[in-house]
Amino acid sequence: MKGSVVDKILRERELKNEKNIAIARLIFITVVVILDYLSFLRVISYTKITPTLTTLILDTSFFVFSAIVMVILLRKFYYNSLKYFVITLDYLIIAMMLIFDPTVPKEGNWPGMVASIFLFLLNLIRYSKSGTIYSGILSIVLLTASSLNQGNASDLFPMIVSLLMMLFIGYSITASNKKMMVEANTKKMMERYLPPQLVGELYRQNASLEPGGKNQEVTILFSDIRSFTSISESMPAEDVVALLNSYLSVMTDIIFANNGTIDKFIGDAIMTTFGAPIKNDDDAFRAIKTAISMTQALKEFNRNQTQLKSPLKIGIGIHTGDVIVGNIGSDRRLDYTVIGDNVNLSSRIEGLTKYYKCPILISESTYYQLHAENLNDVFFLREVDHVVVKGKTTSIRIFEVMCFDNDDEKQAKKSLKEEFEKGLKLYQERKFQEAIDQFNNLPDDELSELYIKRCEQYSTHPPDASWNGTYILETK
Repeated sequence: MKGSVVDKILRERELKNEKNIAIARLIFITVVVILDYLSFLRVISYTKITPTLTTLILDTSFFVFSAIVMVILLRKFYYNSLKYFVITLDYLIIAMMLIFDPTVPKEGNWPGMVASIFLFLLNLIRYSKSGTIYSGILSIVLLTASSLNQGNASDLFPMIVSLLMMLFIGYSITASNKKMMVEANTKKMMERYLPPQLVGELYRQNASLEPGGKNQEVTILFSDIRSFTSISESMPAEDVVALLNSYLSVMTDIIFANNGTIDKFIGDAIMTTFGAPIKNDDDAFRAIKTAISMTQALKEFNRNQTQLKSPLKIGIGIHTGDVIVGNIGSDRRLDYTVIGDNVNLSSRIEGLTKYYKCPILISESTYYQLHAENLNDVFFLREVDHVVVKGKTTSIRIFEVMCFDNDDEKQAKKSLKEEFEKGLKLYQERKFQEAIDQFNNLPDDELSELYIKRCEQYSTHPPDASWNGTYILETK
């Protein structure tokens, strides 16, 4: 992969900061040149020693150098190597001034110390760790050369130690600033699809979302609004957007409350994963809990949407399986996502909710992930079918999640589940007429009505001897 977003931001910031340094350098030397020339011409006097021709030559050289750098940067002709070239010339010119300029004080090591610190601090604006290290080395060289040139080596060691401490602090600030930018960018990226508490957990575990992928078992939830295209065609565009944004906001809050990871929004559909980036034993249970909360929240949502001619309905499919998890995309755009055959199967199961008239369907692999002994206190699971979905060759068992709001609903759903599964067993045993009689005891159940029609067809045209109760769907 090419440079990360943070690296690109830092490069852009480095160019801007280099321009700022160039402007500051040019303004500073321009003022110094004017003052030195005026002082040399005896117009003013602002130093103990009058500037000499050597001073003016150094000033002019520094001014020309500063102007050239400014022109280069204004033309955006900037490479990383230019930074080291400019740093080197900065130190070289200051060193020449310390050695040859008679207006610069020569007593003690303080002029070299001040110059070394000034140049190092100036370099910190670049936010470059390598530039900071290089500048730190040159600061030590400048202080040492200045002291030895003046014959003031007696207190050189403690001053170098002090300088080293300041250089270390400066480097720490630079490194900390870059790390802070990386963390801020990463957190902002993750919070697009992860709940805040999960982002915090990732950082506590020192985990990261780097480019690349790995195989991992996850539970995938697909949800989709029924007939949303027809609904949207009867409304102004701005109302459609407002409706969809409001709906997605409600569902996002529910997903995040259950530590789900939003993979993507696909129009009015939502793809959510549980178990990535952090896997837990209750991923399947939380996925089902999320689905139930979504269907319950939709009731309140519909009550508040007075502009709708009919309430929104959603279908939710849940499946558990191995997928490839990771940051996938191009050099310019990455998405944290999951890919693989089980993702497609999850989408197919969501599509089955329309055929079976069941709001929430789960696969048998999700069913087997449920370990809680008190599941019936939260919801019931009734077996729906043994089906081969379109595009697949192997069959799967699917189950409906039957939720309830009170004890009366709980007893009604429990009775419905038990009576339906009696009819399903008769159907699987090829006792189609008996199954019809059983399903007829459930007149308000759309799934039972579907099986009545299927049993009537099989009564007229029985399946072959190898039939094991599996139904092959020809549509998605």
